[in-house]
Amino acid sequence: MEQTTHHPHPAVGEAAPEFRLPAAGGGEIALSDYRGRKTPLLWFSKGLFCPFCRRNMARLSQSYADFVALDAEVLQITHNTQKEADVYFRNYHLATPYLCDADRRVHEAYGVVMEKQSLGAMAENWVTSSAMVAHDLLLHGEKSPPPIPALRMGSFQPTQLVVAVDRGGVVRYVWSGGPFDTLPTVAELLALFQSMGSALSAPEQAH
Repeated sequence: MEQTTHHPHPAVGEAAPEFRLPAAGGGEIALSDYRGRKTPLLWFSKGLFCPFCRRNMARLSQSYADFVALDAEVLQITHNTQKEADVYFRNYHLATPYLCDADRRVHEAYGVVMEKQSLGAMAENWVTSSAMVAHDLLLHGEKSPPPIPALRMGSFQPTQLVVAVDRGGVVRYVWSGGPFDTLPTVAELLALFQSMGSALSAPEQAH
């Protein structure tokens, strides 16, 4: 499948690329805001308009308190503009910070590519997405946001990336997947942050 030219993903042990992005509901969030305080989990997704992503969002939101208990923060980084994100914020419950990278500068810094979809893949994705949207509306009363970012991207779909960063700003975990792949399980991610917390406290325990 054709991909756009891109920088490689940051490797484990490297400094995570710094960024500052506008957030849904107002304000800005920078990666450095968490330096020395929390361990951020960065999830590059297609955002609320994508039914696949909303399911992943629901999983993370339901366990958000468990991440907070481990001094972790989940930052979702999307293609949305600030205006689109503010509409989402007013109409949908967003448990975790929802950051806007409409010009894709941060996506590109982290090596998140755009995959060109074949006509067959586009048709299959449209059918599956439509079925998921209908399911959410009929069974849960959830109306999907308009797919404006998808219209901007045309036949290209962004891949997904999950990056865990320690309190020193160093990358400790990288997972990459296709546009419609399921994220690592919540249990796997919580175990990752537990291990990062144990590694952080080990020198203190040794003394």
